[in-house]
Amino acid sequence: MKDDIYKQGLDRFEVARLHDWEQRKLAVEDLLFIHAEDGQWSEDVVTKRKDRPRYTIDRISGAIDQIVGNQRQTRTGIKVDPLKDGTADTAKIYTGLIRSIEQTCNASNTYDNAFDEAVTCGFGGWRVLTEFENDETFEQVISIKPLTSAASSLYFDPMAKEYDKSDAQWAFSVSYISKESFAKEYPGASVTDFSVERYKSDNLQHWFGEKGVRLAEYWYKKPKKKRIGLLNDGRTIDLDEESDVIDELAARGITVTREREVDGHTVEMVILNGAEALTEPQEWAGKYIPLIPVYGRTATVSEKHYTRGLVRKSKDSQRIYNYATSAAIEATALTPKDPIWITPKQGKGHEASLKRFPTQNSPFMQYNPDPEAPGPPSRGGAPQLQTALLQQVQQAATDIFATTGIEPASLGNVSVLKSGKAIQAEQAMGDRGSYIFQDNLEKSQRYTGKILVDLIPRIYDTDRMVKILGPDESLEDARINEPVLDTQTGEVVLVNDLSQGTYGVTSKTGPSFSTKRKETVDQLVNLAGQSPIIQELALDLIIDNMELNKGDELKDRIRKRMVAQGTVEPTEEEQKALGPPPGPDPMNEALVTNLNAQTEKLQIQNEKIISEIHKNDADTQAKIIAAQKDSVSALTDMMQAILDKQVMTETEAELLDGQQALVAETQLDVMENQELAGSQPLGKPAPPVRPMPEAPMQPGPTNLTEMT
Repeated sequence: MKDDIYKQGLDRFEVARLHDWEQRKLAVEDLLFIHAEDGQWSEDVVTKRKDRPRYTIDRISGAIDQIVGNQRQTRTGIKVDPLKDGTADTAKIYTGLIRSIEQTCNASNTYDNAFDEAVTCGFGGWRVLTEFENDETFEQVISIKPLTSAASSLYFDPMAKEYDKSDAQWAFSVSYISKESFAKEYPGASVTDFSVERYKSDNLQHWFGEKGVRLAEYWYKKPKKKRIGLLNDGRTIDLDEESDVIDELAARGITVTREREVDGHTVEMVILNGAEALTEPQEWAGKYIPLIPVYGRTATVSEKHYTRGLVRKSKDSQRIYNYATSAAIEATALTPKDPIWITPKQGKGHEASLKRFPTQNSPFMQYNPDPEAPGPPSRGGAPQLQTALLQQVQQAATDIFATTGIEPASLGNVSVLKSGKAIQAEQAMGDRGSYIFQDNLEKSQRYTGKILVDLIPRIYDTDRMVKILGPDESLEDARINEPVLDTQTGEVVLVNDLSQGTYGVTSKTGPSFSTKRKETVDQLVNLAGQSPIIQELALDLIIDNMELNKGDELKDRIRKRMVAQGTVEPTEEEQKALGPPPGPDPMNEALVTNLNAQTEKLQIQNEKIISEIHKNDADTQAKIIAAQKDSVSALTDMMQAILDKQVMTETEAELLDGQQALVAETQLDVMENQELAGSQPLGKPAPPVRPMPEAPMQPGPTNLTEMT
């Protein structure tokens, strides 16, 4: 089995290596051109100009730094959205957990390294891996790690068509290890001495060299048939993976209505060297190969692939600039100085001062008059530097700007642009020219999000507390896969079950949080200056987004005042600090209780009366309804008026008792004689009693006239 995988991996790596070997070789040259100390001079020119001036004036790194700087100011964030059977709360946990994973493993450094390489040479990338959280637990976590020098370490199936290589059937991550470390780490390897002749063949010699042994992680998708089932609740599950819960689902009335066999796969990895497979195949938890590429500018012409960064097209103009500048400096150094012409008679006796004259800043020079000379000693003029050489330097500088796509105006260097908006517009032109690099990084991060969404429920599959990171970089705890007893069904269900539902991934590029805070402050300050209302309502928000010493204390003071004024609602923490709200007034409670009891009693009596009325003929009912209405309405209005005033005086209490007695007496007459002085309309309940507001008792009216 291992031998078959080794042979397959060796053949596939050779296919991948030769597929774009020329492009990768040029990419390595691009990296050396920028980073090596003497990388911008070719070997033959170095040999020819061995003892002559050879200067490197790097004008490409500035353009690279500008693009990289823009990327670091406008970070790309991964956002998870719910799709089929997904929930917004679970999507929020996914998004926050991905942010937390990125922060924990310093993924921003990984993204920066890959972006820098992609901009420079066209090839970058990183990887996703799983590892134990610490040495004292069996719980695993997910990490995002860099792949340095992706031009020579990251290879994919040439048949993959997608930008992110998500459709690749296999891939390689290559690294080098010293021979001593190899013998120590793989003591069971069958081959430890690679000086044997068979390993010097064309297909194997690149695996072994002076710098060590090449190791390759060989990732491949292994075809696998799987059965999927459609449940009667609309969900689709993997019947092989979920076979242990089929019975539990059936007990809840959830059954499989349809099933079919589909082509699936598992992902496996094995470590190879040029001689053998060093490990057994290890199955990966997810369904994607966890290697993510980042490319610069790519093109396919006649089935041949081209990949480059910013440097590739600019190298010639940069070489010309360095050569022309060195030649101009050399010509200047070799050009003779403007000499002073003097006759022998004029210099006689002054030989010593004349020798010191070129090195001394003497304000005068002595000479002897010579009648035969046309005048005193004078300069005749030095040869001028070739104008064509200077023009060549200037042209090369312009060519560099043209080939990088970063024009001088985009750097804000043009003095004629006086307006700030005009300078920003010119800078934006340069940003648009390099936006392809930022856009490709965004695609790669979006694919990383897909890998993480697929991997998270498989790794974070136990009841545990995780840290999720908000957009404002604040951490909070979230419990996932928490078993809770459903009191209605008596079954145990999982809260925040990350394996339920499907979720999509989007990526958004924008300013970093610190930049957003500064922009928010500027916008709020401008709005506050235009509107006193906004100034009053937004003061705490302005302070919150400003990086001030003692800013939190100032914000708390402002919030306390705003809460006291009723401008903003207090938060839970602020409400706790304020203490519980004052309880209701006992007198009000007693009044409300008494009136509610009286109203309930009145409604019961009315229902009895209405029941008796239904037994009478239509004329009698009409008389009863018309007569009963006045007395009941009067009592209800009186009760409501007292409630509105929030107080009951002794006079009002006597009036209320009298009116209640009148209604009760009239109702008694109805029960006996079927005739009333007044009646509530048939079938209409008495008006509800409005709850008493929780407010202190206030002096009220002293008679019924004042109440009405």
